[in-house]
Amino acid sequence: MDQLLPSGLRAAGLSAGIKKRSAPDLALLTADEPVPAAAVFTRSLLLGAHVPVCRAKLERTGGRVRAVLVNAGNANCSTGAAGREDNERVAAALAGRLGCSADEVLFLSTGVIGARLPMDKVLAGLEPLVEAARPEGLADFSRAIMTTDTRPKVECALEGGATLVGAAKGSGMIHPDMATMLGFLATDGDLGPEPAALLRRVVDRSFHRTTVDGDTSPNDTVLLLGTGRSGVAVDEAALTGVAQRLARAIAADGEGATRLVTVRVAGAPDEAAATQVGRTIATSPLVKTAIAGRDPNWGRVVAAAARAGVPFDPEAATLDVGPARVYTRGVPHPEAEEAAWKHLAEQAEVELCLDLGAGAAEAAVWTCDLTSEYVRINAEYRT
Repeated sequence: MDQLLPSGLRAAGLSAGIKKRSAPDLALLTADEPVPAAAVFTRSLLLGAHVPVCRAKLERTGGRVRAVLVNAGNANCSTGAAGREDNERVAAALAGRLGCSADEVLFLSTGVIGARLPMDKVLAGLEPLVEAARPEGLADFSRAIMTTDTRPKVECALEGGATLVGAAKGSGMIHPDMATMLGFLATDGDLGPEPAALLRRVVDRSFHRTTVDGDTSPNDTVLLLGTGRSGVAVDEAALTGVAQRLARAIAADGEGATRLVTVRVAGAPDEAAATQVGRTIATSPLVKTAIAGRDPNWGRVVAAAARAGVPFDPEAATLDVGPARVYTRGVPHPEAEEAAWKHLAEQAEVELCLDLGAGAAEAAVWTCDLTSEYVRINAEYRT
């Protein structure tokens, strides 16, 4: 049975012919009425057309959204004023069909940079998309936003009487602040007086702790919508949990990846320091290629941590690869490397746990191994 969206929301996805291959590439998430919303956007100086347009719309409406349209296969980036005009024209056309203000329609794009949107195909897809929207449409929506993803990413939860759902896309160019990803969180819970602050806290503990290759993109966006129809406040911990599971799914589906890697840093002075060390380890090509080769190379992990900019004494640190302790207070344990190798070789989800011995805080960061398949995918991305 298809997952129902929170009360008051409908979704759809279909193929409009934007992608070269026949695949879903146009998605819609719509509310019965304008609802509170918040967004977190990329910090890149190179921006896809939808970023400034959507940011301005949220400011003008005070964070009210009626519909979210997404196309995959074309990023509408580096298309100048014409690309922004294309974005606004499509949003206005959809608003006309829904009977709402164009400012209440956000149109997001993801895909190849540098080409104008195929406007005839996008516009032609709007009417059938609106007609197809249904409360069970989350799966169709999630498939239509994919680019190099190998599978859709959907998560759901029911907490405290409120339904929470999430969908995301992302596989390469994934790194904090933000990544080549789009994320959508929706609930029938009440978002409270500061939805933007709520979303920022959630993103900082989820999508901003995911990295595949250290690169970010111009189109990254995470959007949160809340209909409030359940009559209860949204549970922040539950919402964070949904976002974290999506973040893990993105890392697990990293381009060419064979292993989901959790880098857990403990014994840090504070959570920010633990996150910083975890990100540095998770983005190290040496660490990631070692995992691809099933090599429990403790030296690469400790060396990455030591350049993260967080003061700690390596001779006070310990490192576990799965269940095996391979390094303790400056001393390696070669006898434990067979168990560590077995963990890397046999488990699809592997864990590195580094205790800095410098405090009581901890954080987890998610990444994947780096394989030759990643090189092939990106070498052939446009050719």
